[in-house]
Amino acid sequence: MVKKFLHIALMLLLAVFCNAQIDDLQRDYFRAQNFIQHENVDSAVAIWKSHDDTDVFLLCLADYLINTEQYSQALEVSRKLEELNPPEAQFRMAKIYAGMGFAEESVEYLGKHLSHKNARTYSQIIRCKEFESINRTPEWREFWETLRYSKSDETFADVEYNISQQHYDYAIELLDAMPDSKSARRNYLYAKAYFGMENYTNAMKYVEHSNSRDKDAVSLLFFIQKAMGNYASAYETGKSLLILDRYNAENLLEYAEVCMNLKKFVEARRYTGRYLQCFPDNKRALLLDSKLAVGCEHPDEALVGLSKLIEESPSDAEYFRLRGDIYYGYGMWDLAAYDFSMALDIMPDDARLNYLMGMCRYNQASYEKACFYWRRAATEKSREAADMYYRYCEE
Repeated sequence: MVKKFLHIALMLLLAVFCNAQIDDLQRDYFRAQNFIQHENVDSAVAIWKSHDDTDVFLLCLADYLINTEQYSQALEVSRKLEELNPPEAQFRMAKIYAGMGFAEESVEYLGKHLSHKNARTYSQIIRCKEFESINRTPEWREFWETLRYSKSDETFADVEYNISQQHYDYAIELLDAMPDSKSARRNYLYAKAYFGMENYTNAMKYVEHSNSRDKDAVSLLFFIQKAMGNYASAYETGKSLLILDRYNAENLLEYAEVCMNLKKFVEARRYTGRYLQCFPDNKRALLLDSKLAVGCEHPDEALVGLSKLIEESPSDAEYFRLRGDIYYGYGMWDLAAYDFSMALDIMPDDARLNYLMGMCRYNQASYEKACFYWRRAATEKSREAADMYYRYCEE
């Protein structure tokens, strides 16, 4: 029995260690993204190099080296990547050899890449600038003389392109014209097109018959549920998405918004907090976290985030309005009036802002000004303001 308990304890400890390791990888990946956004490339490269046993970091490092034409180093990284992610490594090696002018080696690795499921389409390949240096060679022409894609693959690529260009009706026409097929990819593309058209009912019908283990399909299902206001289902789907697509930082904020709509404020802040650890200046995250802090009854913490947002974007009325609401709740009429005034400079006809501004002036014993703002709010059909105006302002 003691051995059994020790075994269970060891397994739990191992699970905790693995989860901590995974969280460290995610955090470092996001930190590198933030460095790139702030043009601190050296720090990002240092992080990628420190995790040279993980494919997502090697992918980023290889892409950076290819884009900066450091082909010898990129080739070394891609060879290491081939042990972890052969399709992506082989595509990058094709680009590297093309950039170096070695057409025979490039098409050899391009052929290896195309032998894998979900390889890149022809249109995606020819858009890569590295292949421009070999696309007139005999090796390139001979390579494409062989049929590389099935007719359905070509149609799917055409559909994806049209969806990306918001030509949703035409994308659906292309899918309708295909031979009868119930393939997961076809259903996914139907769902994606209908989602773009905001026809969420049809989008849901098709996405439910796509690949439930594919991160793109799960992501689409999540956003359809969210768009339909089905937050309980989106909450469950989001759990799977955070695992399948864990290196997409925006998923943390999307999931936090779902939690907020379910009034799971504490849980939601775990995700905004994780995001802000790596992207401390992100406006969307700061605003969402501030709203959640209010929901968690921590308005002082919300004030910190909103003040930072106002400092960075002094022309956004929403930031002033939210901070003014907090000061108003504290009965700090001067500070609330200042924020409401700033918001009204941007949104002078907002009924609620005019009503609250009137209340601030009333509590400051500035009755004439209070009546002025209540009258403006009443004009915009604020019943509360009309009541206050007729009670205190009519002679």
